[in-house]
Amino acid sequence: MQKTLLLFIIIFTGIAAFAQKTAIKGRVFDSTENKGLAYATVSLVKAQDSTLVTFARADSTGSFKLNNIERGKYLISTSYVGYAPVWHPLPTLQPDMVLDAGNINMTNIARLQDVNVMAKRPPVEINNDTIEFNTENFKTQPNAVVEDMLKKMPGVTVDNDGTVKVNGQVVKRVLVNGKEFFTGDVKMATKNLSADAVDKVQVFDRKSDQAAFTGVDDGNSEKTINLKLKKDHNNAVFGKMNAGAGTNQRYDAQANINKFNGNEQMSFLGMGNNTNRQGFSLMDVLNFTGQLSRGMRNGGGGVRIIANNDGNEGNGLPITGLGQNQQGVATTVAAGANYNNTWNKDKTDLSTNYTASNIHLITDKQDNMQNLLPGNIYNRVDSSHTINNATQHRFNLVLDQKVDSSFSFKLMPSVTWQHSEKNQQGSYNSETPGKALLNNGFSNNTSRADAFNVATDLLLRKRLHKKGRTISGDFNVAYNHSKLNGSQVSNNTFYNNGSVIDSNINQLTSRDAITRSFGGNVTYTEPLSRRSLLALNAFYNVNSGKSIKQTYNYNNTSGKHDKYDSVLSNNFRSNYTYSGGGVNFRTNKKKINLTVGASLQAATLKAINNTNLQTIQQSFTDVLPNALFQYQFTQTKSFRFEYNTSTIQPSVAQLQPVADVSDPLNVSTGNPALKRAYAQSIVANYIAANLTRRTNLFIMFNYTATANAIAQSDSVTSFGTRISKPINANGVNNIFTNVEYGFPLRGLHTQLEVGSSFSTGNNVAFVNGAKNTIASSTWGPNVTVSYSRDNKIDIDLTANLTLNTAKYSLQSALNTHYMRQNYGINMTNYLPWGLSLHNEFNYILNTGRTGGYNTNIPLWNTSVSKYFLHNSRGELKLSVADMLDKNTGITRTSNLGYIIDERYNVLRRYFMLTFTYSLNKSGLKTSGGPVIKIRSVGN
Repeated sequence: MQKTLLLFIIIFTGIAAFAQKTAIKGRVFDSTENKGLAYATVSLVKAQDSTLVTFARADSTGSFKLNNIERGKYLISTSYVGYAPVWHPLPTLQPDMVLDAGNINMTNIARLQDVNVMAKRPPVEINNDTIEFNTENFKTQPNAVVEDMLKKMPGVTVDNDGTVKVNGQVVKRVLVNGKEFFTGDVKMATKNLSADAVDKVQVFDRKSDQAAFTGVDDGNSEKTINLKLKKDHNNAVFGKMNAGAGTNQRYDAQANINKFNGNEQMSFLGMGNNTNRQGFSLMDVLNFTGQLSRGMRNGGGGVRIIANNDGNEGNGLPITGLGQNQQGVATTVAAGANYNNTWNKDKTDLSTNYTASNIHLITDKQDNMQNLLPGNIYNRVDSSHTINNATQHRFNLVLDQKVDSSFSFKLMPSVTWQHSEKNQQGSYNSETPGKALLNNGFSNNTSRADAFNVATDLLLRKRLHKKGRTISGDFNVAYNHSKLNGSQVSNNTFYNNGSVIDSNINQLTSRDAITRSFGGNVTYTEPLSRRSLLALNAFYNVNSGKSIKQTYNYNNTSGKHDKYDSVLSNNFRSNYTYSGGGVNFRTNKKKINLTVGASLQAATLKAINNTNLQTIQQSFTDVLPNALFQYQFTQTKSFRFEYNTSTIQPSVAQLQPVADVSDPLNVSTGNPALKRAYAQSIVANYIAANLTRRTNLFIMFNYTATANAIAQSDSVTSFGTRISKPINANGVNNIFTNVEYGFPLRGLHTQLEVGSSFSTGNNVAFVNGAKNTIASSTWGPNVTVSYSRDNKIDIDLTANLTLNTAKYSLQSALNTHYMRQNYGINMTNYLPWGLSLHNEFNYILNTGRTGGYNTNIPLWNTSVSKYFLHNSRGELKLSVADMLDKNTGITRTSNLGYIIDERYNVLRRYFMLTFTYSLNKSGLKTSGGPVIKIRSVGN
């Protein structure tokens, strides 16, 4: 398979090399000034339908050349800021022809007195750092969403999971008419808004709030896309609705309705399905632990707090949004509403949204665990059936108020409530390599959890009299209250040298936890020059909480759960405080951004066990330096280097010397002597892109090293029971590199993306008191070939390989080596009579795993669509998921001392018939795009 793929790439590359060379050259010229227009934008479109073929920027003299153009009839368009756009028809291009378009004269709008100029818009306009695509030059099918249109734009790629990249950089934010859409959730806009509603797609780097406020670029920006809607959609209702029913009682329905009225935007999204599909993100913001890291982010060098949840990690939202590969089968009902408005002469900007969801997930799993601890090698097989039901409501609001020209504030409250119910039944057995039985048993666990969280951020910004002199404050308050009630019934039997020990558990557990946090920092900037400043900041944060856990065992005498278990019950209080200050020097030259600084941080953690009146207190003082260097070679070529430090504080549960024996096979306890970890990281990346040539190169390097890392110390009894506690260790580090390169195969309508990632690192664990260093590595090359021909066919070919290795210092015989390969084709054929055919095929190979888990999985999805009604508003689709009925869920997890191969239930073959109806299809079938009117009245 790999050789076939390599041969395929070589053939494509070879064809491209010998493709006929046809070119167009010319010069963009101002005849009045008698000079070339430097760096003007030149676009080439098909004469038939104005579809963009290619574009380029002229050089410093206004000269340009477009290479590798196919035979045919074209129009050429030129644009330049402040000049009226120009369109010229070209003679029919012949093979091996170099067409000289000569001087293309443009006229400065300021010279047009009392004249109306009517002209078609240029396909591409480049204005400083913003690239603007006019959408009429990127044809999409009826009922297409924004994601489908972005795939056709030069330099833009969309991964299978919906991640959007521009020149290899991930798009972090999508705006609609310059406003947040569902608080910056990228997929909300790209997967739901109709492509025909969009007039322009603007691509730019959005500066950070701090850089926009101070006027000095801090090197931190986000790749952003702004979707500018068509005028008839700015005061209209538009969207789409679909409903589908299929075999095996499958169903899928979704509605997306938008009402825009100038600055006022209202949107509604609703969905219900049992096909594991998500039209937007459903994020799990709470962990039902009572421990909360929000409010702990105002430090100078960064603080991370481990939110250990006492073994209840399964109570959050169980959805990952992986469609057919989702573990289990989910029934999802979700809805969301978004409202944006601006008033008071644009001084008041409001963005708010509400989302609600209910997810019912049924999962069947079988785990095969290989315990690799020296002296305690055994295999354990677990089987489980889990029903998980989770409900979430979330409300967000962002109010940005400009009080006057020098003072503004931004208020960002958020409220979330979650409810979760879980029932899990399972069985297990463990054997030595010689097939001697170590233990077996079964369990039935239930839990019911509720969590409520409210958090508010307030950002105050004040410009002082001197330009660049500012003071700002960021303050946040958070409150989290979670409750959990659960039951556990399990029968466990342990075997050792003829001895048999039974351990039965029948208990009820409740936990009530509350966390409160308050934090703030104040930053003062003093300009040192026009491009440099000094930033001073001070911060203070406090996080306090309490957790009461009560466990009652079943009483055979009374027939009730009234026997209080003091070992599994506890009452904790904790208080974590950190404060300090820092100084940063920042300078922004023409091509260089530089920031260097450091913070002094004092932290205190105090935990009190009210059950036994034990008190644990930890105090640390750390210097946390940081540095940033960025060199901007050109607008699309840059190098960036970052150095950061942070502390990782142990959680209260990790510090408490109280054993948790609720799972007889995995007993854990805390360590009151545990210290904080100190982490250092280096990140370097190089980005080079040429949008007009459609090439991009991305290279990234990341190194992390942690002193006093929080590691795990395990001891395993002869019965197969693992006893774990956290300890500090040195020698933990990791290196990650990634290279991605994309380029077109000229004359073949094909884009090739090749890349590879590699990571290697050392981790540390202790086994029965002996230090075990685990050296692991992962290597993953990947190739994507994308072919698009007019509006007739789109093809994506993908191949990726992941090779994993692990080496154990204590016992080299336990070293592991396994691999996963994935080869795929995604093809859409656009046929006459309003028909389209879509096929998606993936072939997954697993090797090097436990017997029974080395599966080869062919996964084929297909669909055929028919468009009808006026302006193709209606679409009828017949689809088949998993045509070959071969879908299988397989994963492998490597941990310190053991490997788990997991098999789980997934969606299998079903047929579905879906009807989609689109609202407001105005302009769908227009040809040539809108006309712009330019009126100048002179000076």
